[in-house]
Amino acid sequence: MTSAPRSLLDALVFSNLWMAAAAGALVAAASRAMGTAIRPEAVGLAFSGTLVIYNFDRLRDLRRDRHTSPDRSAFVAKYRGRLIGLIGAAAAASLYFGARVGWPAAVMLLPVLGVGLFHRRLKRFENAKIAYIAASWICVGCGLPAVLAPDAQSVRWVASILAATLLANVIAFNVRDEEAQIERVGRRGALQFARVCAAIGVALGALAPSPSDALVAIPLVTLLALIGYRPTERFSPLFIDGALLLGSLVAIASG
Repeated sequence: MTSAPRSLLDALVFSNLWMAAAAGALVAAASRAMGTAIRPEAVGLAFSGTLVIYNFDRLRDLRRDRHTSPDRSAFVAKYRGRLIGLIGAAAAASLYFGARVGWPAAVMLLPVLGVGLFHRRLKRFENAKIAYIAASWICVGCGLPAVLAPDAQSVRWVASILAATLLANVIAFNVRDEEAQIERVGRRGALQFARVCAAIGVALGALAPSPSDALVAIPLVTLLALIGYRPTERFSPLFIDGALLLGSLVAIASG
């Protein structure tokens, strides 16, 4: 890969813009799957909040991450000032969008913010890491649009499809770090379990009533991404989070 495309890839992946785009698209897809209008402020809150939480964690954990993620750490160290500026802008946007969505939704997301800000300490409890990260993503992806739309349809279906998919996503993403849960079953076993979770999501999507059945695209694309998966610094977020982004866009288009 030449320097220009690689630099662009690093900027998208290591600044967490790619992941934030996936979070925003997930909220939009879930809203459409619940038969409600896509709220731009909810999408914006998911996008900007993801930027704040993940970049804040990357900056705080820079020294420890040098051993597990040297390329990402080098990017963070090189562009530290710009990332701090990005966090500031995203934080301001989060406050704006948080005010727009109203206090019930904002209060519902406070635990997610707490998990994000204290993730550095929570990492010590490796056995719980996959569970609380997946739960946080489900809270944002499904909980946020559900709170904003009291008349939302098929919330349980949407939550179940996203839960299976996001669990697969988080497991695959953490395979490279070989967390405590991963070490017990090995990388191959963990990836097999991730594929099973994605397959369950596909089955749930196929069985779900309309309009939530459109979400089948998200676990389907995730399952395809897990075939031949390579747990590297660039490949993991590019393809695994990219699967959430692409699947969500397909779900929105077909919903």
